Amino acid sequence: MATRSLYLYQPLGGKPAPAPWRDLLCNPIRCTAILLIVALSVTSIGFIVIQRPWGSLVDFTPPHEFDQPPISRPSVVVPEPDPEVIGATVYDPFIAPSPGDAIVDKIVRPIKAHSAMSEECMDVWVSTGLWQEPCRYSMVQDSQIDLVYVWVNGSDALHQKARKELLSATKYKTKDARFREHDELRYSLRSARNATATWPNSTWHIITADVPPPNVNNTAPDSLYRLGLVPQWLDIECAFHGNPDGQPPIRLQHDSQLFRLTGRPGATLTATDASNWLEKILPSFNSHAVESQLPQLDPGIVSDNIVALNDDQFMMLPHPPSAFHTTLYGPVFRMDPNLLVGGDASGSADGGGEWRSLGWSAHLLNQRFGTRRRPYMQHNARALSLPLMHELSLAFGEYFAATPLSQFRGSHKVANEYEVNTIFMSTHYVIERHREALLWSWIVGKWGRSSGILDRDLKWKMWMEMGGGDEADKLSLLQAERTTSEDVEVNLLMAGVQPPRSFDEQKQADVAYSWVSMDGYSANFHTLPKRVDINLDECVGEEAEFAWDMFRRVLKENPTCGDNIIAALIHDSKSGLEVFLPPPCEDESSATDPIILPFDLPPTAPSLPRNPRAFAVRLLMRYAHVLGDSATIFMPMKSTSQADRALKTADKQKNLALLCINDDLGNGDQRNANNLLHKWFESRWPERLDCEL
Repeated sequence: MATRSLYLYQPLGGKPAPAPWRDLLCNPIRCTAILLIVALSVTSIGFIVIQRPWGSLVDFTPPHEFDQPPISRPSVVVPEPDPEVIGATVYDPFIAPSPGDAIVDKIVRPIKAHSAMSEECMDVWVSTGLWQEPCRYSMVQDSQIDLVYVWVNGSDALHQKARKELLSATKYKTKDARFREHDELRYSLRSARNATATWPNSTWHIITADVPPPNVNNTAPDSLYRLGLVPQWLDIECAFHGNPDGQPPIRLQHDSQLFRLTGRPGATLTATDASNWLEKILPSFNSHAVESQLPQLDPGIVSDNIVALNDDQFMMLPHPPSAFHTTLYGPVFRMDPNLLVGGDASGSADGGGEWRSLGWSAHLLNQRFGTRRRPYMQHNARALSLPLMHELSLAFGEYFAATPLSQFRGSHKVANEYEVNTIFMSTHYVIERHREALLWSWIVGKWGRSSGILDRDLKWKMWMEMGGGDEADKLSLLQAERTTSEDVEVNLLMAGVQPPRSFDEQKQADVAYSWVSMDGYSANFHTLPKRVDINLDECVGEEAEFAWDMFRRVLKENPTCGDNIIAALIHDSKSGLEVFLPPPCEDESSATDPIILPFDLPPTAPSLPRNPRAFAVRLLMRYAHVLGDSATIFMPMKSTSQADRALKTADKQKNLALLCINDDLGNGDQRNANNLLHKWFESRWPERLDCEL
């Protein structure tokens, strides 16, 4: 077995590597759980048949008797591509949205898979953390996940012309490596075909740049007719239809089709505003700007669950869908907890790389959720939720609108505002909103539901529920004993989902759920704290106050108190989040109830939903997430010789799941590097895609 010391990203928190799935039979807890499943299968033979995948998990077949139909996409007509050839280059022509259509859709989107679950089932799942009655026969199945690539061919003649004209006009300089092409996309797609062969109903989306036709001024487009860049080796008409026995359909989408003007929550936007904005941002050569528009992908075309990739990122082994997402546990985030990002509103970091955008994004999160340092997202295939990205773009709309004003990365066109890092913000927004949902549910929904005021008596009862003593004003607890991680595999099997662990980590990626949000909130982003110390006066207080005020205080003003309150409450049970939830309510949820808490928390409390418990349950389910761990390498390619050594190291690491090859080459080393990479790519993925020319 390859050692994990070769990882660039070590397992979260430096914890020992979890046991592989083949150790299942040696684990008494898991063995007992599987025997329970077998017993339930025998006694319920008229209702369900569970096939235990004793062979390779790649061949896992979920139950069929009570399968729910796959979540369908809305009926949206996607026009077939009609290629246009200019010279010897193929383009994908399209009509860009009019300014009136280039305004963000402000409706907060539900998560489709959650809409298919009953309130009763969801309540039991969130409160207990166990997939049991009434959920036991409600198979959710493997998640439908789309791949989304952001790609640019910097060698395209029209793209080069537009880029050079804008650089000259703005007197800005940028790195050639931002636009260099090593034919990585072709092989990244080949790797994805092998890695995602078992994914149901998947579609691949390639976001490419677009240019005006040659007779239109590149710096001031006066026509909506655009030419989208196309991988010249791909038959886009063939790829559009996909192959049920090969790779999924491939949809091309282009920058000008995605850009939508967002604004401060509550702002009214007009077609004139959008027109003025579009004139300032197009053409765009800024990857941060393009990524800031991923939340605007059409939900009628793109799945709720996506994996975002750059063309230099590769899936080295087969992955089950649960390696990136499940309906039960949410998206699987991969972080580096040893590389923490602090808020920086100064803009002093290098804008040509990621760090200025990361510091600015962390600052924005601090302003909304409280100050802390947050882990960097591993620079590889990243799981994201499209409805939650869209929600993020509404919550921070003015900053998402400012990002594309920098037409080159780091060019900084707006005073005191810097580009958002969409991947970083999208991930930590989900984590922070889940923490916010826990605190709202316990403080406002549970204890403040009657009058909205927490008097001294209620405060003391809250303190007692946290574990405080009759006379003590300080509370010290050791690490909670939870069974969440032990329950993951059984819960997924019971729900008809293939678990992420592998029998043979050289044949299928071995993905561990190192942290699950069903355990509340992890202030260190990988495990429950080893010790919890809370001061009654500082965190809970003995004087009466509005529940909403206490909620805002421990959420943002004193986030350490909020963290410790959550950690203390987790001690109440072995699994589930029942302790946080308001009591059951006979009132039915109203169609007019919001599905989220406000984007900006007002000074005074908004009205409670008719059924606070049902609202809290769906809120916690909406922001459920996992912190995951798999064998991953990020390889900065600084020279041909260094790249050769690194690729040989990658070949030796047989359990390597994800790889990124980042171009940091000098301009003089291109030909040798191209030859080296092409030879290695062909050795790893020699089989052509169905629609390669």
